[in-house]
Amino acid sequence: MKRYLFIILSCISLHLSAVEPFSVLFVNPSVKGDPFWEKVQSIAEVAAKQNNISLDVIYGEGNRYIQLSELNKYLQYRATPDYVVLLNYPGGAEQSMNLLKQYNVNFITLEQTITGDERGSIGEPQARYKNWLGEIYHDNFKAGRGLADALITHSKNQGRQPHVVAINGHYGTESDARSDGLKAYLADNKLQLSQTVYAGWSKLEAITKTKKLIQRYPKTNVIWSASDLMALGAYTGVSNAKNYSMGGFDWLKDNLRLIKQDKLAASVGGHFMMAGWALITLVDLRNGHDYWKNNTNIEIDLDVITKDNINQYEYLIDVNNWSFVDFNRYRLLDNEQLSYRFDIKSLRKDNLNLEK
Repeated sequence: MKRYLFIILSCISLHLSAVEPFSVLFVNPSVKGDPFWEKVQSIAEVAAKQNNISLDVIYGEGNRYIQLSELNKYLQYRATPDYVVLLNYPGGAEQSMNLLKQYNVNFITLEQTITGDERGSIGEPQARYKNWLGEIYHDNFKAGRGLADALITHSKNQGRQPHVVAINGHYGTESDARSDGLKAYLADNKLQLSQTVYAGWSKLEAITKTKKLIQRYPKTNVIWSASDLMALGAYTGVSNAKNYSMGGFDWLKDNLRLIKQDKLAASVGGHFMMAGWALITLVDLRNGHDYWKNNTNIEIDLDVITKDNINQYEYLIDVNNWSFVDFNRYRLLDNEQLSYRFDIKSLRKDNLNLEK
């Protein structure tokens, strides 16, 4: 009897240690209310609640100087978190990482936003910065190419010869990698890109610049955008949307509705889960899994939603509460896997289980 009691108590003890709380600071790089980053944050909050994580959030306000200032202020005046999850702004990565090194905080970065000389300066995870556990990212070049393929295919299916313009986000590595994918696709298919403009991820700027592009290139019928918000700007900026093949990134609700109505052609997405998935890797790390000791990155795949497959993703349009996502399914400790299987398609299974 005593032996059985010991086993039961041991199991309870292990369970309690597995749910021991720890703290994470999520640095939202945008402003409050940004439709994409608000979704990323909401999902991270669900993952935190399910796994007994104390999650704090600060905002970078879309500016590397403000983000660095807010991060410095938090670390200076608040209790030092166990971990930080952030997206590095080009031009500000080294300063942010030096600050985290100074406070000896382990951190994970989202998206590969730093390239070139700046990337050479910060190096790879766990090299110059030993507290940089790793990065969770997707291939923006591949995704930009995928969006181009969907838009050109849509244009040809409408019986049109594609005439392409592009609306990029800012002069930075993330948006440029996406547009490089577009350019590569066009070159491979012997198509021309009339012009690329930068709209700073702004819907209003995209409206204005779309109108100017249409005036400058009246044959335009394909508008590639580096974000869904700018794609909405392009949609608003044209006089008759059915004459254009338009799309962007992020799977925003309005864009998915317009795809369903055949008013927009495509949206690339799935990366809104990345902060929640980052928290799961920290739960595993906290409980003794050595993934981040043996690896420095996790690459996730993005999917392209078009009219042809919108039915598979339609449930995402009206989601306001992400608590249906079972984050425990992704833990390596629970599944005895060697690598993470972060698949956006698995969310449909969680949603179907909720509906039963």
